[in-house]
Amino acid sequence: MNTVEHLRQLFAYNDWANRRIVVALKSTDSPDAKKILAHILTTEQEYYARLFGKDSTGFDFWPELTLDECGEIARETGHLYDVLLRRFDDEGLDIRARYRSSEGTPFENTYREMLTHVLFHSATHRGNIVRLLRDNNIAPPQTDYIIYLRETKYI
Repeated sequence: MNTVEHLRQLFAYNDWANRRIVVALKSTDSPDAKKILAHILTTEQEYYARLFGKDSTGFDFWPELTLDECGEIARETGHLYDVLLRRFDDEGLDIRARYRSSEGTPFENTYREMLTHVLFHSATHRGNIVRLLRDNNIAPPQTDYIIYLRETKYI
């Protein structure tokens, strides 16, 4: 499997896991978990824009969003990454994107690096949500990659 094909699969998993978290939070009252979910999704959205040179100076990565807004962002962003990755081959992942961080600092990274960051960032914060739910005696959804593979028959 080449890198871009693997990234397509990982972003499909990421979308699946985000949607599971959205659904799980609809049956709980955890403002902290909702805040982290909003952070995950707006970060994914902003990094997509950064791939195209967006200046993120002053961007708020911790907005107050409703679960419905989170669900909408999850659907939109999942679709955008899917379409983007279908346009690339492995060499396209080495394209360099120039952007500015929320502090206004200029950076340059490859698409491969930025896309990998998005996946790790989202997985880390989904883990934060799972921990919050468990700490409140709420059974979290299963969002493990291997569960995704089993359920979608990738393996």
